[in-house]
Parts: sequence; C-alpha cells; structure tokens
Amino acid sequence: MKQVNLNKWILHQKKKNLMKISKINILDVLNWKIEDKKIYNRNKNFFSIVPFQFKKNKNILWFQPLIVQKEVGILGIIKKVYKSIDYYLLQAKVEPGNTKGIQLSPTVQATKSNYLRKHGGKKTNYLNFFIRKNLKIKTITNLRLSEQGTRYFNKSNNNILVDLKNQKIKKLNSYIWVTKKNLEYLLKKKNLLNMDTISVLSSSIKKNVLDDPINEYQNIIDVLKKIKKKIKIQRKVITFNNLKNWKVLKSSIYDIEKKFFSVFFLKIKANSREVKEWHQPIISDHNISLNGFLIKRKNKTNNYLLKAVQEPGLNIPRFTSTISIKNFNYRTREDNIKFFIFFRNKKRIIKYVNSDEGGRFYKNETHNLIYILKEKDKVSLTKDFIWASHNQIVELIRRNMLTIEARNLFASFNIDKVY
Repeated sequence: MKQVNLNKWILHQKKKNLMKISKINILDVLNWKIEDKKIYNRNKNFFSIVPFQFKKNKNILWFQPLIVQKEVGILGIIKKVYKSIDYYLLQAKVEPGNTKGIQLSPTVQATKSNYLRKHGGKKTNYLNFFIRKNLKIKTITNLRLSEQGTRYFNKSNNNILVDLKNQKIKKLNSYIWVTKKNLEYLLKKKNLLNMDTISVLSSSIKKNVLDDPINEYQNIIDVLKKIKKKIKIQRKVITFNNLKNWKVLKSSIYDIEKKFFSVFFLKIKANSREVKEWHQPIISDHNISLNGFLIKRKNKTNNYLLKAVQEPGLNIPRFTSTISIKNFNYRTREDNIKFFIFFRNKKRIIKYVNSDEGGRFYKNETHNLIYILKEKDKVSLTKDFIWASHNQIVELIRRNMLTIEARNLFASFNIDKVY
C-alpha cells in the first residue's frame, strides 16, 4: 500500500476544503423557525434546541436548553489489514465549529437526515458498508452509544467498525488510510482527530489477556444503582422567556453567569460538503472543558477511577472520568474540585487536546488528562467513586455505561489496543 506524508496530505486538504462562516441574527436565518418552546428546522429534520427546567429530588436546580435529535446517526470506520498492519479509513471533513477547519473524521459520520439526503445534496460516501448486510466484510463492533448528556437530550449514535477482509474498494480523494501509529501521532496534535472518530475507536478496544481489578464488577454496577435511587432528575420543557438567568437576544441566547454556553446562528458556505450553503444554530461553550483520569496500577493492570453521575440529558446514570468539568478556567482557584491537585503536576500528566463535533458545537475544546498514581499518593474516595480495571472499562463501554468523555479518554490512552 502506498504511504503518503500525513502532514502534507492534511495541509493539502485544508487548502482544498474551504468554508466561509459568518454569524447572523435570528431574524435572518433561513429554513429555521424560532418559537417559544424550540428552535427547529422548518422541514422538521436534523435537530432542534429546546429550553428545559431541571429539578433534582423536587428542588429546582437550574435552567438550560438542550439539543434534541431523535435520529440515531451512523459513525462508521472501515478497516483493512495489509501485510499484517491494521489500516483505518478516515476522511478529511470540514465543519463550521471545527477549531482547525479540517478534522479527521470516521469513514461515515452522518445523521439519518443527512444520509437520507433531506438536505437535497450529495449522497454519503461508503454508506452501504454500514446499513446493508454484506457477507464479504466482517462487522467487528456495532454499539449504540450515548452522546454528551450535558448538551443533548437522550442522543445516541451507532458506532461501527467493519473489516473489509479481502474486498477491495476505491479510496476517494478526501479519504486516507491511517495506521495505529498514525492515530497515536494525530492524538498528540491539538484538535485534529475528530471526537466521533475516537468514539468509534473506543467501541473497539480489546480486552487484556491478564487483568487484575481492584473491585468486583458487580460492586461497580452497584454504585450506579445507588446513584439511580439517590438522584431523581425531572425535566420540564419551558419557554425561552422563562429561562432564568439566560438572555435571549436577536444575535444569541446565552446564560448570564457563564456556567453553560451560548447559542447563535451561522451562515455557512462550503465547496466540499453535501450542500454548498446553509444556515444553522450552533452551541459555543464559554471556556474549555477539563476531563481527567486517575490511574492506579495493580500488578501491571491499569485501574481507572470512575465517578457515577446523572447527567441532565440522559435518563439513567453513567460513569464519567475522575474529573469532568465544563467551562473550566485554569486561572481560578479550583481547590474545591476533588483530585484536581494531581492534574496540576504538568511534568507527570499525559495530555490530549480534542474539540467537540463541529457540526453542533463551535470551537469547544477539551483538555484530556491522565495521571498515573505513585505508591505514595493517597486517594480518599466517596461513595460515587470506584476503581475499574481495563477489562471492566471495556465491558462498561459495551453496555453503554460510560459517558462519551470517559470512553474517548480511555480510547486515547489505549489506541494500540483497537481491533
């Protein structure tokens, strides 16, 4: 297989795939309608943004909009083996919210509205490998996994990895075959590997032959069960005017205290997408997100410290990373954040910087951190924290019990163990 210079190829794709983005007022948006209780596409496709009131155990806690998208999308990667080396087919994709313009996305990254061509544009390349039975290829994984529970309302996508086996396909110009070494290199580059790509890879991590867990698997499940009994979050759809501590303007919708995000509208022109021009709303966080795992080693087995959480957009609790914070500011004192002291040690942390999917989120960046504990490091746990081994994490992912933030960080650290 002919190898290409990855950096030169990415630079070429940046020059080739152009996108012009401009912010517009709500009144100037085409094909979208703004009503008291939602912002939605006039064709009733794609997604909507809906304002909610949240109660926890009958006490009103906060107000925020969520993205509502009932469709289940497809995130699919094609794999092939050549001379005993695994290759994965990724595409250079430009999205309005991408931090660097181009990101390397899955072979197929499409909502149902997109692949059914509700936009009236081009077809989705390589779609048949993921929606039709094909005896010539092997499906390695096909998992329906949840998206960000702090931004979406019960959103999930099918994460699929297929092996071509001996079948040959034509590689299109904006696609590239990458190895695991390439993936490791791309993860070290800021905001270059698409979060949906990492999500598919997270669904395809192998278990270790030897695994020495700190806790029994059932004890881990019991932590989630206790959180489910303890925390009851109730949601109620309200009007935008009743979003307390939020401003609704012609130019944007945002929370006054800067704890959540802003919503604004974009006019987009692109030369390489399914349609050449469109308008849409998009969400932008006020600051970076922080996502980190503490790891404790037991007889060469990595055990990860999980936290059980009930996110507002999900119906049942899941485990997230040791720390997972939206709108984090390094300049403020964060002494109240449990375990944050470990992640201050810049010499000992492993860091990956990724951004959220750019079709819904505008330049939202997450700093993903790994800290491997020394024997002398002391960690005191509350009832919502528990250690889980590598193989236990893989099993939790397969049962959709991990947040996308946690499983993507786990995958980034274990990219060499992808099928």
